[in-house]
Amino acid sequence: MAIDRTTAPAIKDAVEFEVRLKPCEQFTLDNGTPVYSIDAGAEEVVMVELVFHAGNWYEEKNIVAATTNHLLKNGTKRQNAFEINEHFEFYGAYLSRACYNETATITLHCLNKHLESLLPVVTELLTEAIFPEQELAIYKQNQKQRLEVNLKKCDF
Repeated sequence: MAIDRTTAPAIKDAVEFEVRLKPCEQFTLDNGTPVYSIDAGAEEVVMVELVFHAGNWYEEKNIVAATTNHLLKNGTKRQNAFEINEHFEFYGAYLSRACYNETATITLHCLNKHLESLLPVVTELLTEAIFPEQELAIYKQNQKQRLEVNLKKCDF
């Protein structure tokens, strides 16, 4: 059947659709932290996302929130950046960090069977990060280079 290109298609309202989401289970931990969970079946993977009120809105100086969030994974009292990355890589896990206007997140993707080995390291990152001077210097240099490249992109 050929499409009649002489007649415009009917206009539909952009909000005229139905979204069906799986039910979300909500409960509160003993320490008062709310937890939201979706039972998505019998997948062997898990994503744990920790959301903190720690974004750009809360910083006293520019880029402190993003820098802090980025450097969390670069060293603790017990492990350096290489050892931390090796640990996550050994288990085939991925740990990402992001900083937004009002929140900062840390997201762990891993197999269910490795969660018990990985969560203590995530806790260590949050409670024992040392922000090594050398890692900060590397981060600053990378940010300067990124800025130089981005400024050159706009040259005409």
